[in-house]
Parts: sequence; C-alpha cells; structure tokens
Amino acid sequence: MEQTPEEWDGLVRRLNRGGCPVLSDHGYKISPVGLAIEKIPGTSYNSVFDLKQGGTGFGIECTLRNDASRPIDLVGFQIQTPWGTPPLSLVPPAPRSSAWYGLYRFPEPGPYYEGDWVINRYFALRKNRLQPDQEIEGVLVTSSVEPIPLDIPHLARIIVTLSVFDSRRNTYSTQFRLPVDRRARVARGKMSRATDEQYVHYAGTSDDPTAEALPVIGSGARAKR
Repeated sequence: MEQTPEEWDGLVRRLNRGGCPVLSDHGYKISPVGLAIEKIPGTSYNSVFDLKQGGTGFGIECTLRNDASRPIDLVGFQIQTPWGTPPLSLVPPAPRSSAWYGLYRFPEPGPYYEGDWVINRYFALRKNRLQPDQEIEGVLVTSSVEPIPLDIPHLARIIVTLSVFDSRRNTYSTQFRLPVDRRARVARGKMSRATDEQYVHYAGTSDDPTAEALPVIGSGARAKR
C-alpha cells in the first residue's frame, strides 16, 4: 500500500522507538518531528457530505500523538480539499437543554457523533497542550458554507489533507481518502423536480380561459447552470 510522506515519517519514528533503526531519508521532505497525525485502522467515520441547508460537512477520524520531548500547544487546523481550502467551523456539542445533549450533530438528516469520541474540544480553545507521549484519538467534526463541486459524484473518494498548527508555527499534515456522501443533494434535486412538475400541472390546467399561463419556476434557473 502506498504511504504518504507523513505516514512514512510516523512509521520510521515508531520503529526507531521500538529498537529497530530505520533511516528516514526516503526522498521526501520530512515533516517537523513533534505531532504525529495517524489514521485509525478498521471501520471509520471518515466522510465528506452535503448538508441539507447547503454547504459541506466533514468527519475525519484520527489519532494525534506528541512524539516530541517537549509539550506541543495546538492552536488550529486546516483541511485542504481538491477544490481548495474552505473556511471551517467546528460543530458544537448539543446544549444541556437539548434532547441531543452529549452528541455532536449536524442538522437533520446529517450524522451525529458521541461526545466522548469527538476531538473538537482540543481545537475549540485558543490553545490546548499535549504533553510528550500524550495521545488523543477520535473524530474531528466540522463544516463549511462552501458546497462540494457539482462534478464530484456520489460515493466518489477524494484526497484531503488535514493540517494541524502549533504555537511555534509548525505545521503537521496527513492525507486521508474520504468517501463523498451526496444523498442530501440528491434529495434536494428530487424535491426541486417535484415542485417544478406541480407548477407545470397548475399552469396548464387553469379553469379560467382568459388567465395567463403561470411561469414554470425553477426550470429556467436550472437551464442557466
């Protein structure tokens, strides 16, 4: 299986710590030694999906581990997609007054996540410290107002890069292959077509012979896209 440079660097560090010396010179630029960002093997919650109200949701499951001999202060993150680097917002936990308390959830019909498995709290503060050898794992749940491009099909798999920044201006990055869930967009398209058909039926069956035909709302807008 082909590995990204960051994955190879993480493997080299683990082998060296375990007493198996391995050279890290593999022809790639080596990331700063410090924070390891690793995929969690097995079934994951990784996905990119359309939101019902518009925009994009992200769920990236990973492990963050401090491999440095000093503390690392996490100050931010970024997700780079094939269509750019969208501005992101962390999904907040449901409030105590909500029936969904204890969960992180997107608006219906979006997914939701158990609070103990969400790592958003490590980025919600201005700075969060990881001690040497400290490890956290879970899913990063975030959203963007920018939509997934129309030419990316349902169930496609795309490469995104998750970057985490520390207080010393170091950047640690790893690539993830995420499935694209476009069911919300498909549902919106079906709803729009059903609405157009209702307008066509109403405009063509007026009982008043002198009435002007009603415009077919929506069809012209789609034709211009």
